[in-house]
Amino acid sequence: MTTYLGEARSRPAVGTPATWARFLLGFLILWAVLAGTSAHDPTARWGPAILAAVVAASLGVSRGLYRLSPREAVQALGLGRPARRSLAVAAVISVLVLLVWPTTALLTGASIPLRPDWPVVLVGILTLHGLAEELVWRGFVFRLLARGRSFWPAVCWSMPLIAVTHLPIVVTSGPAIGFGAMLVAAITSIALSRLYVMGGGTLWAPALLHTAIDSFKLVVLPAAAPAVYPFLIIGFSLVVPLLVLLVPPARRAATHQPTQPDSAHRRSS
Repeated sequence: MTTYLGEARSRPAVGTPATWARFLLGFLILWAVLAGTSAHDPTARWGPAILAAVVAASLGVSRGLYRLSPREAVQALGLGRPARRSLAVAAVISVLVLLVWPTTALLTGASIPLRPDWPVVLVGILTLHGLAEELVWRGFVFRLLARGRSFWPAVCWSMPLIAVTHLPIVVTSGPAIGFGAMLVAAITSIALSRLYVMGGGTLWAPALLHTAIDSFKLVVLPAAAPAVYPFLIIGFSLVVPLLVLLVPPARRAATHQPTQPDSAHRRSS
């Protein structure tokens, strides 16, 4: 039997108390860097700087906790060449997600203009929500949990972490928005993880879809929109990305394989 990467199934890389402790420590470090640097940047303008900080932290965790070589640590980031098929699928689904805006305009009867500085904000969304967050969730969390596991168990193991890290939204935006955000984050991890796999363990396809999901930062909402917008964006973000599950798997497994942390651990033991 094989895992989703086509390799022989082995003991999970994260399964024993020691490996769970190391995994959670690495996750907490990366999440602290991501959350700490983005806490005062609601518009994502500082996305490139935040991405640089997360990349540096990820390289440090890969080297310090998993003793990966510099080349293996860079490979583990997931910034290599993706499969073009994954980008095409992500682009189509992203366009469908963006239909939330004409739908909102149609239901409210109001225009929804772009922010004057939308190009700068778009770069920030792509680098912060797209690449930096995907590096943590797919490039670290899912990559490690998927070693020795098939796709669905790896996704299910990642969901509680994703949900817990969105708890502060319950406090800042209220229970309805907060729990909706937690649900969206957990459910969309299915589609984003699938795109990560389709891309051969790279972040570009999930980053594209993640950017579309967070496109609300690009627009100026009219007064009439807030009554329906939260429900529309949650609905579109929950349902549309799951269309990726309808895409049949490629005939051949991706040639790029994420670095195996369990093999690095064996070298260090």
